[in-house]
Amino acid sequence: MPVIAWAAAAACLSEAATLLLTPAMIKAAYTFDWVDYPQADRWHATPTALMGGVAMYGAGALALLLLGPLAGVGADVGLIGGGATLLFAVGMVDDLWGVGPTTKLAAQVGAAVLLMAAGHGFGPEWPLWASAPVTLVWVIGITNAMNLLDNMDGLAAGIGGIAAVALTAFAAAGGALPAALLGGTVGGAALGFLWFNAKPARIFMGDCGSLVLGYGVAALAVMGQGAVEAGPGVAVLAPICALAVPILDTTLVTVARTQAGRSVTNGGQDHTSHRLVTLGLSESAAVGTLHGMGAVAGGVGLAALVVEPALFYAACAFGTVALGVIGGSLGRLDVYRTTRVGGDGAPSVSMGPSSNAQAGQGRWQTVAAYLVGDSLLIGGALAAAHALVGSGGLGSDGLAGAEGVPIVEGVLLVGGVQLAVLYAMGLYRRLWRHAGTPGIARIVGTTLLAQAATAGGLALVYGLGAVSAPLLMVDGVILTLGVLGSRLGLRGLQRGASLYRSRVAPAESTSNVLLYGTGERGMLALRALRDAEETDRVPVGFVDPDPSKQNQVVQGLPVFGGAGACADLCREHDIDEVIVAVGDAAADREQEVARQCAEAGVACRSFDVRMKPLRAGHEDPNRGEPMHGPPA
Repeated sequence: MPVIAWAAAAACLSEAATLLLTPAMIKAAYTFDWVDYPQADRWHATPTALMGGVAMYGAGALALLLLGPLAGVGADVGLIGGGATLLFAVGMVDDLWGVGPTTKLAAQVGAAVLLMAAGHGFGPEWPLWASAPVTLVWVIGITNAMNLLDNMDGLAAGIGGIAAVALTAFAAAGGALPAALLGGTVGGAALGFLWFNAKPARIFMGDCGSLVLGYGVAALAVMGQGAVEAGPGVAVLAPICALAVPILDTTLVTVARTQAGRSVTNGGQDHTSHRLVTLGLSESAAVGTLHGMGAVAGGVGLAALVVEPALFYAACAFGTVALGVIGGSLGRLDVYRTTRVGGDGAPSVSMGPSSNAQAGQGRWQTVAAYLVGDSLLIGGALAAAHALVGSGGLGSDGLAGAEGVPIVEGVLLVGGVQLAVLYAMGLYRRLWRHAGTPGIARIVGTTLLAQAATAGGLALVYGLGAVSAPLLMVDGVILTLGVLGSRLGLRGLQRGASLYRSRVAPAESTSNVLLYGTGERGMLALRALRDAEETDRVPVGFVDPDPSKQNQVVQGLPVFGGAGACADLCREHDIDEVIVAVGDAAADREQEVARQCAEAGVACRSFDVRMKPLRAGHEDPNRGEPMHGPPA
């Protein structure tokens, strides 16, 4: 029977057994009071059954015990199963009575040793002295990452299931029966449990489930490295891609807690999922977003089976930068001042920039982060251009179209020149969160200059024959798009969350806002609402008395009628607040809008922009003078 058929059989059997065993565990949990009650540092707001990992472990063990002998797998699966059993036992004791972190760490070390005893280590061609410590760190890291990721309904089960499916497909493509059988078992158990764990969760997997799930996917990633015939870099990176989301979450939490002076091992509401909710997504949307990211990352790993290594390396470089942008954007949110409400435990207030993180991040750290990201972008763009322009892979004699330029020397030369240009043009001395058209123009101009400097450097070192116009053109386009995305990613993330809040799933706590005035002051008010890291005001449209502007679209929002229509518009569009942004020159309009709002029973505010004189020791009683600008 084909390897993929054995994997599918294991997945079906494991999932079916999980679907049968989990309801029994829910009943048993409430009978024996195995219940997770709400706590201040936990997300859920209602008592929920625990010990779902018992059903997952039992279903997986059943599938392996029944199908393993039939498939003829060796003792390696048994040793890995022994590691899973060790972690299941420790996790179950922790769920019932609690164990210290040292005990958990010892169990994880033991499970990693069993994986290596089964003949599987990190890096299929690495020497033992290098492979063993990396394997140990990998197993411990991913096991704990999945344990930390179990912080929201359906999150860990979905991510674990998606990763297991991708890793199983990777193993099956290489004919690795033990890995495919184990992967099908892990994936089936996780996805079967997801039926009961998705919001609103009827049961949690607990540590006895999350530790086993984390160990299972960590082992699969190691086993998959030797499954296919590929270069050593591809063999290592491809399986790791499937676990990008747990790696991102653990890295973000570790860095944020360290900068905030908090314990890394304690629980909290500062994970990636919580930050997405803080940004404005619903809990289900946050979980779905992370599931989608996991699926895309797994797809990138599987792409290594069908694309040139150069394109795969480029995709990994761009993906790493994208994850860094997402992590950096979410890391700015100060989730350590969150207050809780009932329901799904979402924060009741939005977060501002993390003062601890900002204080702890010096300028050199910011520059270093940009340098690392741009190095990946430059290398990825050059690798992609090399693969797209030429027919040779990375093992060819030189860069595509560039005569006599060795790969390694060419990459170092191009990277050094382009990084120097990016630095000299000030791309590391700007705050890109509020970048507009001038910032975009600077980026495009800088990357064009970088290509010109690259051509000059290649010609100077290797002669004019080394300058390949097609290579530089493709490289320039890809690099420009990458640098634009890395600088403007935060703003795009905020705008996407704002669009979601206003058009897809507005939360009960948000206020629909109507803006009166489409002039410069109105645009300033709209930008202030969109750029602010808060979720309580959502602009839904403009009102303007100018007939030429009505029924038009400005900044993605419709323009309605004049002041006389405010009351009807408020009722029609469920408006909670009207913000007037027209300036002192139109005081009569403000009064008319205020009257209309009072008639409709909605709040009315004036968006005021003034320069106010301040004096030492007291506040000047004068209101100050308005900042004059283009008429509203």
